[in-house]
Amino acid sequence: MRTSTIRIAAHDLAKVGFDEHRPYEACDPIAHALDDKAAIKARVNADSMTLTVEVNTNQLLDAATTLRELGLI
Repeated sequence: MRTSTIRIAAHDLAKVGFDEHRPYEACDPIAHALDDKAAIKARVNADSMTLTVEVNTNQLLDAATTLRELGLI
């Protein structure tokens, strides 16, 4: 299986109501939103600067669309 990675700057999380200083708190809600809205199983991880979303490459477009609808990209 091929995977693709979408990276989101932590400071962009504040635009959608998450604490940019605690990006790890956004991981589970974002993963659940991807699963609920688009049936995408994603790995969502965070470090102090970046939120990383790993998805199956076949679902990349759907994941990007959903993240855009959520205001993250």
